[in-house]
Amino acid sequence: MEEERMPPVAGGGEEEEMTDFSFDPGSQRELDVENKCCITGEKVGNSFCRFPDYTTGTMMVMSKKEMIKHLRAATSLQKFREVLAKRHGKGVLDDYKS
Repeated sequence: MEEERMPPVAGGGEEEEMTDFSFDPGSQRELDVENKCCITGEKVGNSFCRFPDYTTGTMMVMSKKEMIKHLRAATSLQKFREVLAKRHGKGVLDDYKS
């Protein structure tokens, strides 16, 4: 069976997109989603703005109001990093690549 290939990237490069999104349960695990906004502390039923907190093994979430505010200002990642630094100290940010 021949592997399906993506067309070459514009500009003549031979780069291909990574298409292997496999999940290895032996080395990876899904993080539990927190049920309170990491900024206001209010209970959040549904969330679309999440960021991992590897120290606690959870996904931090924002309330809808905070999410809209920070997405419009393009500061959501910065705000999540601030929350991480408050929770665990500034050194925790060294574990995050982006």
